[in-house]
Amino acid sequence: MSALDLAARSDGGRTVVRLRGELDFACSEDLRRGLDEARREHGEHLVLDLAELEFMDTGGLSVIVACFKAATAAGGSLTLAGPRPVVRRALEITGLHRRIPVTATLQEALTG
Repeated sequence: MSALDLAARSDGGRTVVRLRGELDFACSEDLRRGLDEARREHGEHLVLDLAELEFMDTGGLSVIVACFKAATAAGGSLTLAGPRPVVRRALEITGLHRRIPVTATLQEALTG
């Protein structure tokens, strides 16, 4: 069983994917499949709700980068919403916060 819980829904023309738990290399393939399915089902404008994500390693980061590239190539977008300090730090260390928009809250991502 994966330490990551993923739930997708539509919200005002965006695909909101809530990630809860720990995102590491062991569950990165589950995340890849979940994001692909969410894009097919709900559309290419994604918001990843990271408020309940407790940990993310390079495996998770690489899946997020791949999703960003796929969504933008399809004319969509990807925003990361509400990352906890440990997750925000991983985004800052890798410089991803300069490539992929990051908002403080999910509400900010949905209204921005």
